[in-house]
Amino acid sequence: MKNLILLIPGNPSVPGIYDPFLNQVVTDLNLEGETIHKVLPHLGQCNQVVKSYKKITVSDVIEDHRQTVRNLIAAHAPDKVILIGHSLGSSVTISLYEEFCSIVDQFFILCPFLGPSENNKGYLKLFKNPISRLGMKGISYACLKNDKVSHMFFEKWLGKTPFTSHIPREISKPYYIKNFFSLTSTYMDEFEDLDLVNKVKAMDVSKSFFVFAPNDYWVPEEAIKQLPKEMLFKKCNGISHDFCLRENQYKEVSFVIARHLAR
Repeated sequence: MKNLILLIPGNPSVPGIYDPFLNQVVTDLNLEGETIHKVLPHLGQCNQVVKSYKKITVSDVIEDHRQTVRNLIAAHAPDKVILIGHSLGSSVTISLYEEFCSIVDQFFILCPFLGPSENNKGYLKLFKNPISRLGMKGISYACLKNDKVSHMFFEKWLGKTPFTSHIPREISKPYYIKNFFSLTSTYMDEFEDLDLVNKVKAMDVSKSFFVFAPNDYWVPEEAIKQLPKEMLFKKCNGISHDFCLRENQYKEVSFVIARHLAR
């Protein structure tokens, strides 16, 4: 028996901060046989091959993940496949559902970003505007130049976590910041065409499970109301959108995933 568990992360994608969570999922599921598990970074982020892209869009990221998932399934020929998406990774996973629903045994959609909302439109417009985007990019580069400053910045933003130093090391890789800003700048234009709400309604309720965080800046409450009536979901009151950063939170999400599969 061979199992393949793939996780498509949020944006920015820093695989290192998802590794403890994914390891916990593997432990809690305790699947029979060999289990291969991977975090799949987005196009242009944390790639081993350094490459500069003129522009990266949400559609580019989806197509890159589509090919990666295809290749991994073909290479490993697993008996069981589990696909997990978080935040933007949930958007990608929902977009890939139609193609892979006959191959993937279970889809877990965590804190699903279904598109810009009133909560975050103002922030995303700063990325779309070339002048404000250039300014934010310059500040990001300046922060990352100094280890002490970057450590303080991420600690202030995310609180004290084991990843406060790891994150700036990852995103200071060549082209990472450029590609991150390029990708995020396309949110306002591309998500409407993705039509994720209707794609969610087409998902098989027996193969799909959603997890939500309360008071989520990126996922408004109405996202739950947009699920099909029969769709199973869990609102975990003890987690935040960035649950992967905190052990007690990612353990709670992993427990929920394992309990769902064991039912």
